[in-house]
Amino acid sequence: MALLRDVYRELEDILGPENISEHLAVLDAYTYFGSFMLMLSPKPEHRYQTRPEAVLLPGSTEEVQAIVKVCNRRGLVFRASSSGYGPWNGASSEGEVIMDMRRMNRILEIDEKNMYAVVEPYVSFAQMQAEAHKKGLTCHVVGAGSSCSVLANHTSGDGNNTQGISQGYSGRNLLGVEWVLPTGEIIRAGSYDAGSRWFSGDGPGPSLRGMMRGAAGSKGGVGVFTKCACHLHPWPGPRAMEIHGVSPDYEAELPPLFEYHILGWPSWQTCADALYKIGESRIAYAIHKTGGPGSHGASIMGSNDEYYARWEEFKDLPEVSFAIVLAANSPEEHEYQVKVLGRILEQTSGNILPLGEKPIFKKRDFINMIKSCFIPRTAFRCSGSFNIDGLIGIETLDHAAMAFDKDRSHRAKYAARNIIVDDGTFNNWGVPYEGSHMALFECGHLFGSTDEESCKGMMEMADEGIEMTLKTPFAINWMTTGALAKLYGPVCHNYHDWMRKIKNVFDPNNAVDPAWYISGKEE
Repeated sequence: MALLRDVYRELEDILGPENISEHLAVLDAYTYFGSFMLMLSPKPEHRYQTRPEAVLLPGSTEEVQAIVKVCNRRGLVFRASSSGYGPWNGASSEGEVIMDMRRMNRILEIDEKNMYAVVEPYVSFAQMQAEAHKKGLTCHVVGAGSSCSVLANHTSGDGNNTQGISQGYSGRNLLGVEWVLPTGEIIRAGSYDAGSRWFSGDGPGPSLRGMMRGAAGSKGGVGVFTKCACHLHPWPGPRAMEIHGVSPDYEAELPPLFEYHILGWPSWQTCADALYKIGESRIAYAIHKTGGPGSHGASIMGSNDEYYARWEEFKDLPEVSFAIVLAANSPEEHEYQVKVLGRILEQTSGNILPLGEKPIFKKRDFINMIKSCFIPRTAFRCSGSFNIDGLIGIETLDHAAMAFDKDRSHRAKYAARNIIVDDGTFNNWGVPYEGSHMALFECGHLFGSTDEESCKGMMEMADEGIEMTLKTPFAINWMTTGALAKLYGPVCHNYHDWMRKIKNVFDPNNAVDPAWYISGKEE
């Protein structure tokens, strides 16, 4: 249904006629979210979300606040979207408007001394990292890719990356915020609220971080964040990286005092033992599960044609393998890092694999790990889509090792039915972080996005995997909001009840689309 004319005019008065649209071609552009929708069905009509009533382009916090107040007063539901990565950026019901935050696209401040940056919603990780590198700093770049929004990931999403071992995950890097509540009130949290700078996300007084985002992020379900500060980290590399190639075929030489290797172990448990030691020693700048030939090999190749032509080069990549980057500030530190890594490999029966010493891996996978270029080069390219099979979680490395072991039989059952791509490989991915005390793991699989049986089977595989995580101590799924909150809540201290309490307090009029967070009331 179209917006009432007086409501449309009220919003138009806030934004100007050029920054609001209800044109069908514009609205339909906000209903499709790429490969995330491919797992539902090969039929085009099943791959679109609800069409919003209007798309709004606010240019300031004041305009966001005014829009939110109109929505509360006129009974509209709203959702804010930054880079638009994922279906949580779309409308889930009629009578909903989308706030596209692309006009708010500035890096407002980089504080070198206190190592933070203040950004608006549409600043990407690529943009932020490039500017930080000029000052000898870098930022956490989510594994979903450097085109994603810094603010959305830090305030409202959940994300880790290859550099999590040295930088932590997204929520750990969040500092001060400017937050428009679902009612239209504005909160400024962290040290910024005290009239000081943005260097702290907590204080003075109690922290709001758990209510704002928790571990997995509220997916936009508790309002709109219009500014945030993100923690920056030391960067020992060049101020401007010399990168060759055209997207997505990037390459870069390793800078001085950097190392890149692929490491292998005889079992997941010996691998976990090694990663604990690597985390404790603080020698790694970046590290991640290679994903096997099926995905890791594809991330190195520039196209599917090149991938198949060079299959023999990487088809024997061991299942238990991780890629690592060392980065030092001095020759002495570099020597120390190399010696410690060698000692850890000796103690855990690990070794440096010849495959990672090939120049093509050194040049391409290194830049993948620094700038998070995996997504456009792997998961969404080989077969059209991929999905996590439900075996996914955030816990210890021992839990990740257990899940990867369990995934063998789970994967084999669906490969035998031709549901997933069966090339004899595996596509598990994961990263240790918090000094290796924690780990993110995902068991992902390629499937036929144009085949109805493959789509149905992939959903069945995911549902079965979720049941396995509920019955086995694999740890909580990182996608713990929306419909999954009711599944995981009862086995995790009933956190869904607390989410609903937060929703009812912050959004009494249910003005924010609750689909990817939790609905209010029902207490």
